[in-house]
Amino acid sequence: MDMTYRPLRLLLLLATISSLISAGLGIRWLLAPGTSVLTAMTIPPPLLNLIGPGPMYAAQIVVALLGAATGAALLAVREVPGRIARLVAVVGAAQVLLFGLGFASFTTLAGTGYLLALVVPVIVVACGIALLRGGGPVRRAVGAGFLLLLVLGLVASRDVVGHVIGSILPALLADAALLLTTAHVLVEGAAWAAVVVLVLRTSGTVGRVGDWTRRHCRALTLLAACGPLPYALARLTWLTPWPVLGGSAAEMDVTTRVWGLMLSTGAWLGVLLTIGLIRPWGETFPRWFPAVGGRPVPIATAAIPGFTVAALLCFAAVPVVLSAATIGPVAALAFALAFPCWFWGPMLALAVWGYIGHRRSTIDPRAADRSRSRMGA
Repeated sequence: MDMTYRPLRLLLLLATISSLISAGLGIRWLLAPGTSVLTAMTIPPPLLNLIGPGPMYAAQIVVALLGAATGAALLAVREVPGRIARLVAVVGAAQVLLFGLGFASFTTLAGTGYLLALVVPVIVVACGIALLRGGGPVRRAVGAGFLLLLVLGLVASRDVVGHVIGSILPALLADAALLLTTAHVLVEGAAWAAVVVLVLRTSGTVGRVGDWTRRHCRALTLLAACGPLPYALARLTWLTPWPVLGGSAAEMDVTTRVWGLMLSTGAWLGVLLTIGLIRPWGETFPRWFPAVGGRPVPIATAAIPGFTVAALLCFAAVPVVLSAATIGPVAALAFALAFPCWFWGPMLALAVWGYIGHRRSTIDPRAADRSRSRMGA
């Protein structure tokens, strides 16, 4: 394993620092259990309920220190034999299992969705301004329409918007420690997962999977884009007398309905960005983009957010299924279909993997041949 490969070194550095932070948090929580944010979760990680806080914190310390020591040792060398590389993959897999799957909960997924919903108006404003500055009558008309609709919506529902902001933001600030902790373990699990893939990138199995995703990237992307659709459609029903997954319409005030619309918009944004993996604007920035318009999209610009979201969904799949199992078979089926992390996460990971392979083959067609030759060596 060549340790001079820059993406691997950067991921190892991130994974090592994350492991050190996790070890420190584990020591603190073990010595002062009352400071742990995990026990304060509305829906704590299943592993916490299964083995208890003390054993979980002890496992956290041991696994995190092992990961930090492994990462630091690898960063200090330039070449690692294949046998040691497989051992590194085992250590990385332990990090993923504990911090990715063991620490995940439905709260992690819900918090991410709420943050994305709050960012949606900012994205709309940015796109509107960019379209206005991008030139061309059609683009300017679309940009002006975006901004006009947003302004009219804010004016018409200013009381509702103020209530949403006044109720949601304080709740998010109160849970800031929890959100930061869940974001940390997500990044740690995702970083170690990427390290494992890169360490094993010369193996025949990983190479064959990569080639397969590149050949089927369009189908995989379309399947991944279907992942947010059930949630997006369910939240749109909050605007009708027949709300799905939101209680009865009589119990829904205007604020709740607006919040449902924002959550749905965030899910539709996920659909759009996923489809971008197979569209021309996923390879070249549209010309109306400020500063970077017309330039190639860096692979990392799509790969890092894509793999991070895929990791979040994969990690949350088990807690979501376990949560659904407690509410009866019919309700559990509806819940699993509305939050299809078990399907969406793996499909998105494969779609991003295929996007990376496709982009590398278009940037340098010889890269795929070199990659296959290394895998067969």
